[in-house]
Amino acid sequence: VQTCALPIFGLMIFLQVVPIAAAFVLTVSAGAIFGGVKGTAMVLTCSTISASISFAFSRSFGRQLVLEAAQESPQFKTLDDAFSKASYGTSLLLISLLRLSPVLPFSWANYIFGLSPVPFSAFSLGTFLGCFPAVSAYVNAGKLGAEIVINGAESNDALVVVGIVSTIAAISVAGDIASKALKEQGVDLSAES
Repeated sequence: VQTCALPIFGLMIFLQVVPIAAAFVLTVSAGAIFGGVKGTAMVLTCSTISASISFAFSRSFGRQLVLEAAQESPQFKTLDDAFSKASYGTSLLLISLLRLSPVLPFSWANYIFGLSPVPFSAFSLGTFLGCFPAVSAYVNAGKLGAEIVINGAESNDALVVVGIVSTIAAISVAGDIASKALKEQGVDLSAES
């Protein structure tokens, strides 16, 4: 198991920095391969590292390129306005809520946040905290799926259905709560997609 951790770790970071394919499959696979706790820790670490790389790239080397691509986006303008007047604590809260909310694609948002005045540490910590609930749910769904494949699910059909429905419901509820909290903070991205 340990020998496959490094390639998965590297691939997950790469797929989130260069968004040519979704890293979601690797998130679920991490649960199947490493279990709930180690898988969650690995995916959160990869997600935070990849987000930080994209953020730093956008803030430094690729600033002009990203700015040209984003400047006409109403989402970018909304985020830039929100972060330009936000304190450190508010920036941390907004990043955490934006990570919980499904309104922004993860990889694209990392680059956009790099253009904003959000402090790097608030961005990284907010990414880690805001991604935790969904990552944990997906990784544990992968773990459950692996256990079913290995041990069978003949006697656990109801448990499997309850687990899947609970995971989807928890992520949806968290996203709805985060979206409402963002609107209360003056950040409404849903109407501007």
